[in-house]
Amino acid sequence: MRAVSYLRASTEEQVEEGHSMDAQRTSTRQFIEGHGWDLVHEYVDAGLSAKRDSERPALERLLREAARGRFDVVVVDKVDRFYRHLQGLLSALDELNDHGVTFVSVKENLDFSTPWGKLALTVLGMLAEIYIDNLREETKKGKRARARKGLWNGSIPLGYCRGLCSRCDDPNGEGYCPHYGEADLNPEYPEVPLIAHPIESVAVKLAFAWYTTGRHSDATVAEGLNRHRHSLPNGLEVGFRSKGIPGRYPPGPLSKSSVREILLRRFYTGDVVYYGTDDEGRKRKREDYDYCVEGKHPALISRETFEDALELRHFAAHRRRNEQGTPRLYPLSGIVRCADCERQMWGFAANGGIRYYRDSTRAERRGDCPQKTVRAEEVESQLVDLLRRCQMPDDWQQRLVEFLHPPEDQAGVEKEEQALHERLVRARELYLAGDIGRGRYLEEKWAAQVALTSLHPLPKDVILAAGSYLSDFDHLWSQAHSYPEKARLLRSAVAAAFVKGRSLVAVQPTESFFPLMHYCWSGSDGPRLRSSNVRLIPNTPVVPKGS
Repeated sequence: MRAVSYLRASTEEQVEEGHSMDAQRTSTRQFIEGHGWDLVHEYVDAGLSAKRDSERPALERLLREAARGRFDVVVVDKVDRFYRHLQGLLSALDELNDHGVTFVSVKENLDFSTPWGKLALTVLGMLAEIYIDNLREETKKGKRARARKGLWNGSIPLGYCRGLCSRCDDPNGEGYCPHYGEADLNPEYPEVPLIAHPIESVAVKLAFAWYTTGRHSDATVAEGLNRHRHSLPNGLEVGFRSKGIPGRYPPGPLSKSSVREILLRRFYTGDVVYYGTDDEGRKRKREDYDYCVEGKHPALISRETFEDALELRHFAAHRRRNEQGTPRLYPLSGIVRCADCERQMWGFAANGGIRYYRDSTRAERRGDCPQKTVRAEEVESQLVDLLRRCQMPDDWQQRLVEFLHPPEDQAGVEKEEQALHERLVRARELYLAGDIGRGRYLEEKWAAQVALTSLHPLPKDVILAAGSYLSDFDHLWSQAHSYPEKARLLRSAVAAAFVKGRSLVAVQPTESFFPLMHYCWSGSDGPRLRSSNVRLIPNTPVVPKGS
């Protein structure tokens, strides 16, 4: 009789003695030789699970060639090597039977061509199905336990390896990694399961660095990585490439989708995320994970960089793109306001991708606000220049504390507060009566707010923290290379920036920054911004009593 054997082991099962390819090959060959049959072919599905039947090319080829009469009997080591769920098993056996092909399992020692053999086969198939369901649950428990310990589940992500250089089986090892075959770089394995791959990790860092500038998309990052050449210690240069999967496809150029996967993987921050499955057994989405713990692997990027990338991706998904596909970013969108109507201004692009801020009144085509569209670079540069000029003398900390020392006369404070509220009420009544214009009313309102805020200073540590931040603003700004970083710097200090025409005319600092900037505007020791044409507005709005 012409016999063929079918061998299968998943990646995890290949390390188990009973399920290894060598063990299955020995068992089936001895059985075939013992019966005096001729072994005409071995069909092998290595590293593939039985639950993904559509992705088992060797099994598909076996069934096709059975229809052509290429063999008489199929020999497997165990039934579960062929199928693990009953429906698929019975369907395949019916197909073999239709073609006159016998099916034999070595371990079960049954001839499934007889009625009793078919009955036993049904029972074994049910047991195999129960086994795989139980295995699935146990696997979930194991993955959950590993994740809680900060250990990675699944294939090794791009950017990492096990560090076992002397016995490396990484697809990006031989001919690519400069440490291949050398002494192990990870002596703490398996306590530290993964280390940074000397070449792949560079690609990951570059991907995040380029993307967070706001000038690149997934596609352009992939193009840049594929063009890049990394210099090795021996003087050679290598190009970056994907991870690859053993037995399925080799490493190759980085694609747009692979870059997207990199930029969405929180694992690179040093954290391990466990997603689990929903009630229907499907893996949860990225934002619905069960928990996130600190991993035992090294971080390749900071959590801030990862959040920047997510913010940029969210922004790009909700904003139009220019012709090059680069997301247009507006760090002051919603913060910039019209000085006439006090409505927010939002970013948009025109004239070939030039960035602008536009009054929401004009954008929504309602009202008659005179404020025209202003170029984004003009507003942003004016605000940055203003913050850069908020510099103090070397002893600014002591001077600031003295300047903001709370008044001891509480009764006097209450009296002054009442007078300011009355002043604000009168200004509001004059404005409503038409005796003064809106500009004059806003001046009165802002002046009263400044005076009221100064009567209730913040705690000393809050003020000093803001002072340290602002005194180092020039350096921090020069180090900010992405739009999210710049947005955080500006938004941490400024709650609103008012524009009239093309000029910045007023700034509303955040609550903690107002005392410091008020000192720069009106301090007694000659601060640099005393003569600034930009008005200062407190963050906390003041509502007139009795209104």
